[in-house]
Amino acid sequence: MLKIAIKKLKTLLNNECLRQDWIRSKLLDIPENSMVLDAGCGSQQYRAYCKHLKYYAQDFGNFKIDEKDSLTARRDSYVYGTLDYTGNIWEIDEDDSHFDAILCSEVLEHIPYPNRAIAEFSRLLRPGGRLILTVPANSLRHMDPYYFYSGFSDRYLMRILEENHFRDILIKSVGSYHAWLMVETARCVRYEGLPSWLALLPAFIYHYLKQRFPSEKKVNTLCFGYHVTAVKDAREQAA
Repeated sequence: MLKIAIKKLKTLLNNECLRQDWIRSKLLDIPENSMVLDAGCGSQQYRAYCKHLKYYAQDFGNFKIDEKDSLTARRDSYVYGTLDYTGNIWEIDEDDSHFDAILCSEVLEHIPYPNRAIAEFSRLLRPGGRLILTVPANSLRHMDPYYFYSGFSDRYLMRILEENHFRDILIKSVGSYHAWLMVETARCVRYEGLPSWLALLPAFIYHYLKQRFPSEKKVNTLCFGYHVTAVKDAREQAA
């Protein structure tokens, strides 16, 4: 029973679990044999969900260990899978309207030109093609020196996607004000040890209880990030 409770707590404190489940469901919903590009694929953790698809991987393929020390600095080496496209995500060497779907998860904060990347996705998608996108709304420094933005807003996402000929845009918030504070309280306890337990345990319990039923106001105030789907507008191609 205790092991189950600990596992559930770890899942609660790591929104990556929610992201993985969401991406898995979206990839499995893509028709068989569709061509999907995993843009900024990194270690290709989502390749396993694409066995029914024609999977293509893109990344710049040259990650270096974090240069600045931080609580979230990466200490170990980074392992890529085999890449089909190596280079900048905003300059992918492929024909227009080539892919049926593009996945881009937690990448935009690590590139200097996110607007150009979205435009490139629009160029590469066939009319009616799907974009599956996740971005942080707020994040701590990570994967430095490739950390350019701490996050993006839902207003930005809607505007940049509309400007690049996407429609049926669905933007789902993940987490809330109290969920964020709960996670960061736990992070502080993890790094600061017993004294922080004594000081912060009441705050952790408070935020844990509050985050269970977040109001729209608390979600709009602060969240972990956004899960986004959009469709390339076929009318733009016709024009």
